[in-house]
Amino acid sequence: MSMYGIDPEETADALDNAAHWDAAQLMRKMAKEITDLEARLAKATQPSADDKWATIHRLVSWLDQQNGRKQEEIGLRILKLAEEQGEVAQAWIGYTGQNPRKGTTHTLDQVAEELVDVIVTAAVALTSITDKPDVFLDAKLKKIAERVNA
Repeated sequence: MSMYGIDPEETADALDNAAHWDAAQLMRKMAKEITDLEARLAKATQPSADDKWATIHRLVSWLDQQNGRKQEEIGLRILKLAEEQGEVAQAWIGYTGQNPRKGTTHTLDQVAEELVDVIVTAAVALTSITDKPDVFLDAKLKKIAERVNA
């Protein structure tokens, strides 16, 4: 089934059953083309790791232009992590419905979005103190991978 809710294979099978062999073949060809296009579109819209870091660097440059990059500003960027982590906690509590007065107030997707905010905020803070945040992240991930695989 395509992302548009169309199942060309099912339609082609129905056409086969209705003795419309040419139309069924055409539907199968179209189904393959749709699948190929969807795969290319998905790949094209997935930024590479380099693109992600470039976005973080642009964000840091923008913040630097707005606020400068003195020690106080870097400290505030690091403290922003605590704020974002609090939003993750709030979303998780809302997802689980832990507060009986409020009930379920968040979805799992909202929790995921808040977690991404933490990741981006951490990347901004890291990029604010080093020009090579990717090197630090890669080194840490390598150590973790070695520990897990040990």
